[in-house]
Amino acid sequence: MEVTNTRGRQRDYKAEQGGQRTGTKMAMSKVLELAFWGTVIWGIVRLVAHFLNLTPYGLGAYARPLAGVDENSMAGIGLGAAILFVEVLVATFIFSMFFSKQRVWWSGLLFGLVMLMIAGFFFRMGNWNLDVLTSEGAWYLSFGLFIGMTLTLERSDEDE
Repeated sequence: MEVTNTRGRQRDYKAEQGGQRTGTKMAMSKVLELAFWGTVIWGIVRLVAHFLNLTPYGLGAYARPLAGVDENSMAGIGLGAAILFVEVLVATFIFSMFFSKQRVWWSGLLFGLVMLMIAGFFFRMGNWNLDVLTSEGAWYLSFGLFIGMTLTLERSDEDE
């Protein structure tokens, strides 16, 4: 009897270790998946906002640092989407490392506000009028909320 009970404990321990390994892999795959869908959804939102003249910055604006690319061309939009994916991947990874352990819904809003300030530095926020400020603010705040709430929910599901 005693031997069987010990073997059962060993199986439970190995199952727990295997679950921890898959949890880490699942977390990295979730970050990658969230970065992909964040790029798709918020890239489309940015394209629509630029098309409706709500913001002067379309998806191709992310390609501005690279010389010789027109941001309204298909190459500029494609390159802007690729750069946006990398930025979303880095932002999602940073949020998952530092803020996903907190279970407050508004941490994503704070993260979006920080991203707005960083983007405002590069796009010269001081020159924006109120219309651009509100549309960019809404985009970044909702984007941060998307990242924050999704990762917080995933972390909560893993804990339970």
